[in-house]
Amino acid sequence: MTNERAQTTLRGNNEPRTPAIAGIRYAFPEGSRTVRELADERLLDSSAETMESFGFGRVHFADTESPYDLALKAATRLLDETGIDRESIGLLIYGGTPGSMSFAPAKQAEAAAAGLCTMSRFKYPSTRLQYDLDLPNASTLAVDQLACATLLGAVRIARSLCLTEGIERALCVCSEFFPANAGREAIFNCTSDAACAVLIERDGPRNRLVSATNVTKGYYWDVDSLRDEIVASYFPTARHVMLRTIADAGWEPGDVDWIIPHNVSARSWEILSGLVRLPRARLFSQNIALHGHTLAGDNFINYSDALDGGCIKPGQKVVLFSYGFGAHWTGIAVEA
Repeated sequence: MTNERAQTTLRGNNEPRTPAIAGIRYAFPEGSRTVRELADERLLDSSAETMESFGFGRVHFADTESPYDLALKAATRLLDETGIDRESIGLLIYGGTPGSMSFAPAKQAEAAAAGLCTMSRFKYPSTRLQYDLDLPNASTLAVDQLACATLLGAVRIARSLCLTEGIERALCVCSEFFPANAGREAIFNCTSDAACAVLIERDGPRNRLVSATNVTKGYYWDVDSLRDEIVASYFPTARHVMLRTIADAGWEPGDVDWIIPHNVSARSWEILSGLVRLPRARLFSQNIALHGHTLAGDNFINYSDALDGGCIKPGQKVVLFSYGFGAHWTGIAVEA
């Protein structure tokens, strides 16, 4: 378990620095399927009616694109739209589909997996991104084995290194496709293919990262065998992590304005919201039906849409939460 309280360094005038989100952009593949189409293709364990009752309507479905294609698209869009000096980025963190698999179109994923047993294993998407994006001063890191908490994990790392190593800007990119032979359902959740890029700056007046909490319970490493136990542990652990994230930010539960979720079933969020009891908080849940569960991208895709749509106002207090197989529960508090 790791709990990271709000950290600051000092500017020259002794005012504290707090790392902040400076931009978010994402990319979806061209293809999509409705829940009923997924059921017709036998890609769901549950019925279409069950998944629709949990709030799912459509998911994004890659056919010809590779994870790397979407990662590059999302990151390029972010850098172009922010217009920042690319030489100012000191760190690039990649998370998602590994090695040679990241460069293969979705339909060729199984064949590409064999490359992990050859020298193609060392063809890293993180370093190729650094080159293709023209980031000459960025060192690279890759984050793995956090599943749907990967992008939150990357942002936690970026936040810490901006403070401890004085990195001015860090770019976090995650591109994840659901396993080719695993259908499209993960414990009553419909999954999408997507990529998301998040730019972190060492200091910023808005979208400040004020606290982060992570709990890992390695007992649940075997997802298939412990499915029922994971479901039983999910809610109490999620409640603990969300409340700890709020406390470490120096907030009270009544201070929280928004919960930005990972796009698991709407019903599960109804249950969790009742357990956490944040009296003023609203749940940004409309993307569950529109996009499904985009694995690691959900929180930041949702946060971006909530900002762009005018839902989140400057200064409001926001909690992002996600769960990842493995098992990891992660929360981040953001002051908009």
